[in-house]
Amino acid sequence: MGDNISAGAEDYDFILVGAGSASCLIASRLSQQLPDHRILVLEAGEHYRNDPKVQTPGLSPTLQSDPAYDWGYSTAPEPGLNDKRVKHPRGKLVGGTSAINSHSVVFPNYEWHDRLAGELLSESGRADWSSQGMQDCYSRWQAGSSGPRVNDDVGFLDRVQTSYPPTMDVLQLQWIKAFEELGHATSTTGFAESSAGAVTVTNAIDSSKGERSHAGTAFLEPALKRGNVTLRTGVKVDKIAFDETLTADGKLNAKGIRYTYHGEEHLISARDVILCAGVFESPFILERSGIGSRKVLAAANVPVLYELPGVGENLQDHLNCGLSCETQDDILTRDEGLWDSEMKKAASLEYERSRTGRLAEGPAYSFAFTPLQMLETPSETQQLTEIVKDSVEGETNPSLRAQYSVIQKTIESPSEATATTFLVRSQRHRDTESLPKGTPPFVNGNFVTVIAMLAHPFSRGSCHISSDPSHQPEIKFNYLSHPLDTEILARHLLLIERLFQKPTFTAMTKPQGKRLPRTFPFPVSSLEDAKKILPTNAATNYHPSSTCSMMREDLGGVVDDGLRVYGTKNVRVCDASVLPIIPRGNILTAVYAFAEKAAEMICREVKSSVRLD
Repeated sequence: MGDNISAGAEDYDFILVGAGSASCLIASRLSQQLPDHRILVLEAGEHYRNDPKVQTPGLSPTLQSDPAYDWGYSTAPEPGLNDKRVKHPRGKLVGGTSAINSHSVVFPNYEWHDRLAGELLSESGRADWSSQGMQDCYSRWQAGSSGPRVNDDVGFLDRVQTSYPPTMDVLQLQWIKAFEELGHATSTTGFAESSAGAVTVTNAIDSSKGERSHAGTAFLEPALKRGNVTLRTGVKVDKIAFDETLTADGKLNAKGIRYTYHGEEHLISARDVILCAGVFESPFILERSGIGSRKVLAAANVPVLYELPGVGENLQDHLNCGLSCETQDDILTRDEGLWDSEMKKAASLEYERSRTGRLAEGPAYSFAFTPLQMLETPSETQQLTEIVKDSVEGETNPSLRAQYSVIQKTIESPSEATATTFLVRSQRHRDTESLPKGTPPFVNGNFVTVIAMLAHPFSRGSCHISSDPSHQPEIKFNYLSHPLDTEILARHLLLIERLFQKPTFTAMTKPQGKRLPRTFPFPVSSLEDAKKILPTNAATNYHPSSTCSMMREDLGGVVDDGLRVYGTKNVRVCDASVLPIIPRGNILTAVYAFAEKAAEMICREVKSSVRLD
């Protein structure tokens, strides 16, 4: 096998790089459906079993930026956000970011899937990736409070537990009412055709225990008990090792993975390699392995094995911006919990005693799918659709033109969200850096905050290997670099302001009450006002995606419709990096569903090759 393979020359059928959300699910499905195959999962972080900080839903903010749990990525200065460096927490533990995120379960829509399949993929992948082909994939990974269902083919499936809030408070109930008042009945919370309106979503919390349910506990723990899955932690993968000769059809054949552990280099061989290292690390590993843009690899002194310019490009994220209003004195919010140490202590005691109370819940359950048409005049809508049409027609890059055409259809549809809007039952500050030093972090009072998250941004960034490959990747999102993002997000701030003026909200808020952000504490009365607020107050929703996009190669894709890296025979990628256009809401549901599809394809392939043999 070659003498540079580490002693013990282990041989696996599959190596999964990373033990994040997608990897844990794939390991679970393969271990169950291919019991005679050996699966190795390599994770650079640790496996925290029964860690109260991870388990307690209300402690998720403390995990982010704690180097024990978070890789602590940060962007280059972002010109569109006043040159701020934006922190991007990613999970440094088994379960990946599903083990440190803030739990909300928000689904994409049918139209998004159908357009990705029809407009960005070759014909062979359209049936698999259409909304119809993906329906089961969105239901298989989760079990609602009613408990898991049985699938006859595979017996009990490992699933993430999801639950609704234990009780609905005034703000959550009024949220639904506010949209009904606009003529939009509550829409469905699951994977479905788009309809405008408010929803109460589930969170990835096991309500029977009051604990976070994440990919590590839901998928990998049961898989490890089956005996055909091995987990190795503290292992940072250097690169994929390829055979020196190409396959008969001219492709690179991966023979395994090189990694360093305690200063020693190892090579583990495998029949198939599946990169699930996340949106920043998967392209980074491909580049270190010699797959990527010639220019990027030359700058890092890496020999090119296959030129694939899309690697690390097309980076997207949900940018959001919100407004807060002070509530009437009889409407309590979560604000006291921000500064009242007695209340914090009481919440901790309640959670310790009964696994209930604030610490047993996630921060956000109240969402709405908001097309701008909901509160715009027809002339405002027409003006925007014309601006978008001109911009898309003027785009000369074929990949962007294809993607922008997909987004254009969303904007023109009166039922599809141009932003996913959500309610937070407390004040929110994103402008602290723009205020005088020593400004208190919070304002006295109870607040309701409504935040618009730009559903499908036009701005594109990149994530690449630097000239020193041992450093973290260089990350640039180029937030608000495309003028349409400013145009659309500013219009959504106006939509929030118009929502605040409707009877449901005016009944809950003080007529002359305090307003946030502190850098603009007034009602937003014009599009110009709204645009000025963005560079100081817009923030990330922590949903980076698309650096190894599943698209046709001529459109700048990195993986094909089987999630195989172009130019390779046996390297796949499956994590948030393969989503070619970011979906409308929190991306974890799509990551799990894409992982379900990956496992389905792999099992189908293995079983058909066995039949051929």
